[in-house]
Amino acid sequence: MKVFYTLFLAFASGTLLAQQPILLLPNPCSESEARAAQLLQFYLGKMTGKPVELASKANISTKGPTIFVGKSPEAKRFGFDIPNEIIEDAYFLQGKNGSFAIAGGGELGTEYAAYTLLELLGCRKYSPRDSFIPTVESIQLPDYQAKLEVPAFPYRELWYEPAFDEAWARWHKLKTHSKKNEEWGMFVHTFDKLCPQEKYFADHPEYFSFNGAQRSPGQLCLSNDTVLQLVISNLRGRVLEKPSARYWSVSQNDNYDYCKCVRCAATDRKYGSPAASLLLFVNKVAAAFPDKTISTLAYQYTRQAPKGIKPAANVSICLCSIECNRGLSIEEGCPDFARDVREWSALTKNLMIWDYVVQFRSYLAPFPNWHTLQPNLKFFEQNGVKMMFEQGSGRDRSEFSDMRAYLLSKLMWNPSANMDSILTDFGEGYYGATRAGVWDYIHDQTARLKKHGNKLWIYDVPQNEAFVRDSFMERMMTFDKNIPKPKDSIVLRRLEPVLIVELFSFLENLKCVPPGGKDLESMTANMILLVDSDGFNETLTEFENICARNNLKHLNENGYTPAQYVKDFKDFLARRRDALLSKSQAVKLELPASPKYAQGNPSELSNKLIGETDYRYNWLGFEGEDMKATVSLSDTADNFDNYCSTIQVSFLQDQASWVFYPEKVAIEISTDGKDFKTIHEETITILPDDKKAFRSVVAKFSPTKVRAVRVTAINQKTCPAWHTCNGNPSWIFADEIMVY
Repeated sequence: MKVFYTLFLAFASGTLLAQQPILLLPNPCSESEARAAQLLQFYLGKMTGKPVELASKANISTKGPTIFVGKSPEAKRFGFDIPNEIIEDAYFLQGKNGSFAIAGGGELGTEYAAYTLLELLGCRKYSPRDSFIPTVESIQLPDYQAKLEVPAFPYRELWYEPAFDEAWARWHKLKTHSKKNEEWGMFVHTFDKLCPQEKYFADHPEYFSFNGAQRSPGQLCLSNDTVLQLVISNLRGRVLEKPSARYWSVSQNDNYDYCKCVRCAATDRKYGSPAASLLLFVNKVAAAFPDKTISTLAYQYTRQAPKGIKPAANVSICLCSIECNRGLSIEEGCPDFARDVREWSALTKNLMIWDYVVQFRSYLAPFPNWHTLQPNLKFFEQNGVKMMFEQGSGRDRSEFSDMRAYLLSKLMWNPSANMDSILTDFGEGYYGATRAGVWDYIHDQTARLKKHGNKLWIYDVPQNEAFVRDSFMERMMTFDKNIPKPKDSIVLRRLEPVLIVELFSFLENLKCVPPGGKDLESMTANMILLVDSDGFNETLTEFENICARNNLKHLNENGYTPAQYVKDFKDFLARRRDALLSKSQAVKLELPASPKYAQGNPSELSNKLIGETDYRYNWLGFEGEDMKATVSLSDTADNFDNYCSTIQVSFLQDQASWVFYPEKVAIEISTDGKDFKTIHEETITILPDDKKAFRSVVAKFSPTKVRAVRVTAINQKTCPAWHTCNGNPSWIFADEIMVY
């Protein structure tokens, strides 16, 4: 009898497992429950190729396996103990006896539970382009111990290309872009919107910051009572236009030019931080809007918490980690920011962290920060952070953006999740048989980073990163061997962004290899650069084609396109070849260059390396000082046979970084190295221009024997009155002084 009973149970169980489950909704049901049921109905039907019944009531005792969506008497009779109250976004899961129950809190909790059940059944959404739905004969609902899942951070926003896809963001339990637009009336850097410099600065400079020398439109004077009333009035008008929005940012503009007037400075001294005058101001604004959350930034100069002031109950602090080294966890590599997190969390329960996870100057640059993501999120959770904003590359794809976004979404929900399991699951589904090669590639990046000091900044370029420069030529030549091309066309497409990262690093590093080196790397690099080979042009074309195939629209946060990059690279090659003709040798400076760039080495003006639009490489900088450079054309008088007819030097413009063209450039020549005569002068009118650019000053003259050249570039010394940081030291940057 016992054997018969066992066989009967086995048969009955098999029969139940073979049946298509029924989806049972409570009556009435919420919109969230209805959406969750419809999602399950769609995906389960896709998995089996059979329709799935969706019912609001049923006699479940004879219907076979059931998925209970939401709390209902039927679910309770079946033995599912769904909590009476579930907080917003949290969800409940339980599976037993071949059936399953899901429920959730708020607008999206039940939907999140449905996505989790689908993942338990093998479904994946790797990216907006890449999903996996298994094909099965029947749905076998797993046993699952009753569990209430609560997010570590109630607010989770990911500023990454996958998260701009509504379906992907919802699947991964993130704030969608459309929902963010509903909830936020204004978002960061809003001073200029609430008290516009264009409207007020000319007639009322006292509304704006005093930078120690003069009034500047960069920030507001936060001790000025009229400014407070203007901001409240303008904000009230915006709230009336969007009354349903919950969050309103009243926050500093994106520059360092905070007010140092007597009243603001006294407040900041009293409370120990420039955040003091800001927080007192924002608390007053918040008092006028008690039913709204007023958000402000703790960013750059306001990052450190003040002593003796607390944010009002309806003030949210958005603390930004922009300065941190990404090669180490925050506690290891940025202890002052860790201190700021602790101090702000002691002052407020409304703390938001704005974190950064990509290389913003070069979206395709290697950025091995994998080992820091989980410890950082754990640290934020431990310190009571409620809101997480992880800034990636926005709407643009970037280095490993699909995988990094996938991982971050999981860790933002639960920082203690098994990171290796998440990455392995993603890698096996996304990269297939090539996963091991991709993992080796990432581990090699990380090993080189550690070898060179764990320094990883969010605003740098590949040619400045020692771990990227390390054996770059050898790595490029062996890349195909390390990660062989798969036969699967889908996996090949997913691998192309990995290839383009290494190719981009290779191209960028070529720009900084000096001519004349005897090592294999230098000789190979210069052969590639200086021989106008069809093969190299094909490489540039393929770079652009790969970017196009993979929707890599921009290479940095300023909208720099692959097509423009290829054009600029070809222009760089032409200028590099011109530089090789230069007869410049030793350079002497009357005034030293800043040691912050190229170590202030004068040879940067004669090493035959060409600068582009980034001052971090192949440029020599002068902060608040003129450049007076004398270039020798030969080492001895016996070698004095230098007939020249052209002298050229270029200067950089990047006004957002306080880099301006010189006001005036004078070029002189000397036939004896002692007496000089001016052969060219050029005055440059400096006007507001937000474009990064360089400008060449060229002197052409009849062929003349020249022993030395002197170039004088006059710095305007301080940022002009119209600049947001007026009165602060201005920079000029010069590159190669070419004489030929």
